[in-house]
Amino acid sequence: MPMKRVRSVRLVAAAVLFAAGCADTGVDPGTGTGGAAGAAGTTGTAGATGAAGTTAAAGTTGAGATGVAGTTGSAGTTGAAGTTGVAGTTGAAGRGGTTGAAGTTGAGGTTGAAGRGGTTGGGGAAGTIGVAGRGGTTGAAGGTGAGGTTGAGGTTGAGGRGGSTAGTGGSAAGTGGATGTGGTGTPPDSGTLIGFATLNGGTTGGKGAQVVTVTTYADLKMYAESSTAYIIRVQGTIGNGANGGQINVKSNKSILGMGSTALLNGVGLNISSANNIIIQNLRLTMTGVTTRVDTPNVYTSSDDEGVPAILVNGGDAISIQGTSKNIWIDHCEFYNEDPAVQTNHDLYDGLIDIKGQTGFITISWNYLHHHHKGGLVGASDTDLFADRKITFHHNYYNKVLLRIPMYRGAVGHFFNNYIVGAQDASEIRAGTCVRMEKNYYEALHYSIYTPSDAPGSTERIDNVEVMRTSRAYPANCTADIPYSYSSALTGTTNDVKTVVPAGAGVGKISP
Repeated sequence: MPMKRVRSVRLVAAAVLFAAGCADTGVDPGTGTGGAAGAAGTTGTAGATGAAGTTAAAGTTGAGATGVAGTTGSAGTTGAAGTTGVAGTTGAAGRGGTTGAAGTTGAGGTTGAAGRGGTTGGGGAAGTIGVAGRGGTTGAAGGTGAGGTTGAGGTTGAGGRGGSTAGTGGSAAGTGGATGTGGTGTPPDSGTLIGFATLNGGTTGGKGAQVVTVTTYADLKMYAESSTAYIIRVQGTIGNGANGGQINVKSNKSILGMGSTALLNGVGLNISSANNIIIQNLRLTMTGVTTRVDTPNVYTSSDDEGVPAILVNGGDAISIQGTSKNIWIDHCEFYNEDPAVQTNHDLYDGLIDIKGQTGFITISWNYLHHHHKGGLVGASDTDLFADRKITFHHNYYNKVLLRIPMYRGAVGHFFNNYIVGAQDASEIRAGTCVRMEKNYYEALHYSIYTPSDAPGSTERIDNVEVMRTSRAYPANCTADIPYSYSSALTGTTNDVKTVVPAGAGVGKISP
């Protein structure tokens, strides 16, 4: 009778071996880095003694002389887990092979739940190769589980870092994969140009030109307003007294702040019919202008409280107008005064205002705060231009009340921006079609809206709006976005509120 039991167990083990081989979903461990384990947690679904004998789960000599209860157990030459483990040294997932199913464009994102990018990180419901993992061909034969001491999936399960057990670990990896490209981390290179400024010949600023360092208003004005290409490095604080000043930036310039303290205080930048300009790592405020000039009929707001407006550079920190093309404003900081304290919303104008026949502009990774008006695109509902195409991404708006942005008259792209402390944020007007994608709006009045007298439209994709007053969204449209941006996209919208403040503003790159 004992011999019959041994033969019976061998038949069962052979059947399980065949079934486990057929259950392989085609995951190729060779594409990963050879993770340390397979589809489930360290205890798998089996006890340390496999089906029976004292070394059943890991016997190196197969079924053993005494069958089910023999000293070498029923797991065959590799045992239920054997010396090569249920997942072996090249398990189905391991620690998440660096280019796996959750790779940079895969289901799990570079840091998704499916491991740190392992090819099998997604894992499926039970770690893509089932309970026994890829290596434990007879795992199911164990009397108490599928895989002996290394279990069905190795130390990190089917989902890499996320899958602690064969079944649940694998499925968690699958859902983790849904985060998509970008995962939960910062895009690979937040100092890389993305968006409309890459088109129309691209934007390179003063690349290859002479590098100069400026510490005074006179020097900045001399180099920035020159017709010669320059890379201008701004050091320290530059102002122009109580009256402030305006720099008319000419084509082929890079204006770069040094360190995290370069500041234009009361000095506005005006880009008018100039092309190929980069402004990076620079702080700008108009609060340094203390002489206020009241020009009649310029501002007609009924609540200006009799306070004369600041009209240096039109009240803008940066103004882009005329026929200017290919502008990149990146990793800068813009601010004026806390609108809860300075309540006259016409004292200054926009932080970044864009109008006229301008276009192919990217505004990225900027910190805009403590101001009434973020910025407009189009000076009025009749200031429309089909190529005024602008990308706003990964900007951090904190206590900016309005115009985030006010957009008129062209295709636009607004993605991965974080808005907190606003009143009425994104006002889409006058025939515009803007893709509003994976932005995070904290509690406010209106988030994405349009006026009835000059309606615009939006393509809304996976935005988070913590709380807003009920109002119909703009009509639906499909924006023509002709460039690739998946490498920069923060795929999980909830991560935007963490990723963007950490990366936006000055001192985050070395221009």
